[in-house]
Amino acid sequence: MTHVHIIHAPGDLDALLAVHEALRREGMPDDYETRPGQGPKIEDAFAVIVLLSQDSVRSAEVKRDVEQARGLGLPLIAYRIDKARLGSFFRPVFSEADLIHADEPDALGRLLDAVKDRYKRRCPVVAVMNLKGGVGKTTIASQVFGAYQAERANRVLLIDLDPQYNLTQTFLDIDVADDSALADRSVISLFEKSRLHSAGAPSPGEHWDRLSTEPFNPPRREALVHALLGDDGPDGRLDLVSGQFEISKYAFASDPAALHEIKANFLRILDHYRSAYDLIVIDTNPNATFLTRATLAAADRVVAPMHADAYSLRGVKLLNQVITNQVSDGDRPALSVLFNAVGRNEQSTFEADTRNGVYDGQAGFALSKAVMEHAVPRSGHLVVKSIDPDAPRPPYQQLVAHTGRGGGLKRIRESLAAVALEVERLSQA
Repeated sequence: MTHVHIIHAPGDLDALLAVHEALRREGMPDDYETRPGQGPKIEDAFAVIVLLSQDSVRSAEVKRDVEQARGLGLPLIAYRIDKARLGSFFRPVFSEADLIHADEPDALGRLLDAVKDRYKRRCPVVAVMNLKGGVGKTTIASQVFGAYQAERANRVLLIDLDPQYNLTQTFLDIDVADDSALADRSVISLFEKSRLHSAGAPSPGEHWDRLSTEPFNPPRREALVHALLGDDGPDGRLDLVSGQFEISKYAFASDPAALHEIKANFLRILDHYRSAYDLIVIDTNPNATFLTRATLAAADRVVAPMHADAYSLRGVKLLNQVITNQVSDGDRPALSVLFNAVGRNEQSTFEADTRNGVYDGQAGFALSKAVMEHAVPRSGHLVVKSIDPDAPRPPYQQLVAHTGRGGGLKRIRESLAAVALEVERLSQA
């Protein structure tokens, strides 16, 4: 599921190339058959564009491909490029309201929007965020979504966007993390051109008083990420873009035009990596800074960990205000509030009152409707343990999902997986 597949007839070449070029400019991966029966497989696509023309509606090959896409349950996007009439085959597939007409204003823009919507749904970006510290953001980013990867055996990318880079230190020895930062094999290479993109480029981490707006291509995934599962680990992929202290410089930058450009770089690179993953998770800092705004612009959903106390409530209230005031309606991520470190056997009065709407007025929004059904239990197993450099082990074994037995671990794993699957369900709604 790494591209959008384009179904077309041989006579649709001009329209095919126009659509292909528009997708390429937006960084959307696509493919199509150059000759009937030859080319990429539809089953590897996340969505399918059907070019409807007088030739294609009569083509047995086009009908065969459409049937295959429907059988696979793939979303179909219809782009009518001439006066073709929908025959008996296509009328049950597309209503007239479904069609994007190439001769209408901004037709290509509407087509791109439809593809982007499907592209983002297949790999949501989830931000773990609360403007109060100490509520377990790193625990949620690592343990919950590590459990999700273990449950699905799929592809998950973790991005450490907190200058304290605790998520990185959950998995990597600090010397390894710092060496990665010195080589720009780190999160700063998502924002600015670095030595990871060009050996002769200056390191943006060494220049706190300068922001580079020089354009750059996305770095190769293998050159940037740390593969936490290794070659002999569990199935799937759990990768990390390691953090570093030097991204603190963005909080002190005073050039709004430059900040706008590097935020655009960040959003563009993240969209590029969606094709390689099923979920992207960003661990953030607890401050309303440039990094917060960049994360909110990228995120499809925000998961806000919350302890069962009034101080965490204040952090969630402020976070909702930031989301509401700083992000436009069309781009605003949904907010889900996750109770963390709760009693295993009984809800506290605070949690029960929150779920019953008692604190909606104090929060300033419908907090009770935003609270997730599942919660993360309090457990010493979930406390981040420092890495022992004298007894190294694969990074993924830092996760409860992959290590240890007894001590109620089965129930904890079940709780973590239930939270993660609820996030998945909410993100796909």
